[in-house]
Amino acid sequence: MRPGPLGWPARIVAAALLALGPVPGSAQSVDVESVDRNPLVRDARWLVPGPHQLLNPGREALEQALRERLDQQRFEDAEQLLPALSLLGADDERRADVRAAIDQARLRWKDDQRARFDEALAQGRFEHAEAMIAELVALGLAPDDISELRDRLDDARQYGGRQPGSQFQERLPGDSTPGPVMVVIPAGSFLMGSDRREPGHIGHEWPRHRVRFARGFALARNETTVGQFGRFIAETGYVTDAEKAGAAPVYLLSTGRIARHPDISWREDYSGRPADDELPVIHVSWNDAVAYASWLAERTGAPYRLPSEAEFEYALRAGTASRYWWGDAAPSSPTENVTGGFDRLRGDRRWRVAFEFYRDDFWGPAPVGSLAANPFGLYDMGGNVMEWVADCWHDSYGRAPADGSAWVNPGCPRRVLRGGSWSATPDMSRSAYRLAARTDSTDPRAGFRVARDL
Repeated sequence: MRPGPLGWPARIVAAALLALGPVPGSAQSVDVESVDRNPLVRDARWLVPGPHQLLNPGREALEQALRERLDQQRFEDAEQLLPALSLLGADDERRADVRAAIDQARLRWKDDQRARFDEALAQGRFEHAEAMIAELVALGLAPDDISELRDRLDDARQYGGRQPGSQFQERLPGDSTPGPVMVVIPAGSFLMGSDRREPGHIGHEWPRHRVRFARGFALARNETTVGQFGRFIAETGYVTDAEKAGAAPVYLLSTGRIARHPDISWREDYSGRPADDELPVIHVSWNDAVAYASWLAERTGAPYRLPSEAEFEYALRAGTASRYWWGDAAPSSPTENVTGGFDRLRGDRRWRVAFEFYRDDFWGPAPVGSLAANPFGLYDMGGNVMEWVADCWHDSYGRAPADGSAWVNPGCPRRVLRGGSWSATPDMSRSAYRLAARTDSTDPRAGFRVARDL
């Protein structure tokens, strides 16, 4: 836009000319509404010198033009007309009022656009939200505001409109009972597996490799409980693998050995007694865990599933690269339900191999969430019970996916268990530790938790 005689744009000159009446030497008068198309206005270089009467009708026309520009969200154009108010006799108070009106209109417009943008994100209309950002750029929204909207759109695409670290529950339709508490796990990357120099390293934890998660996902805050699994059984009548077999392994309190015992199922605890609802469900196979996750997905309409092995280790480590998520040595305070040198069963039995000088006061599985959460806000990832994941068993990570997806071969007979357990030695409690088991096998040290796509 070309400047006027005092550094003003030609548009402001035109606004002043409106009140001055016909320009000397011309029969043409200037109309504010013709600012963008009138050659006289476009080519204005100067104000004609000489005394002129500033008329109220001119100021009223200018303020009408201001209102119209605000209605059209042309805030920059409205601000460019402000200096012309002085030429038309407006005092400081009136100019301040007009400035405040422009600022308030801009704020109302921004609030309205934000509400529309939030609605688009909540509905998953990401392409529409992207188009809104482009439109707001064209309309002159401040760069900082545009940057914020772009960040929020990226987060919504990665986390389904939620924030990393946030928690949510979904109710089962037709049931007042909520589903599991889910934690939003941030996108990122980590080194999966263990270095050969790590104490306790096993060959199938190698080669250590980087896994990148382009999108976040959700993981259950706790292991699936007896009560949660019981609701699934009550609704579906599902028969578990242990019930089909008529027996399952239990921990014998008298000898400290694990042996197969008849009539053991998900309803019993690690020693064969009736299990409390808040204990992690055990004596469940990989098949049983998949059946529960599939039922939860069907009931909620949300993509629940078992986590991949990479997702589990990534969430277990929670940004750490140490031997355990809490460090490289025994915990300094009750942290995970693992073997502790100061743990005792009935006053006399103790663990032969354990974390020296550690005590968590549990022998057998603890009610979920009894101890500390890891940095991602997840409980019992490195202890309590081992957990089934989606992957087939492979003897190394030689061709493992780098994107965090499950490594699955159709019909594979063995799946992976991850995480420590109540009977895990220090080597078995490491973040990289993994174990293979048949898809129909059960154990008093094994349970599961669910994951969910966002």
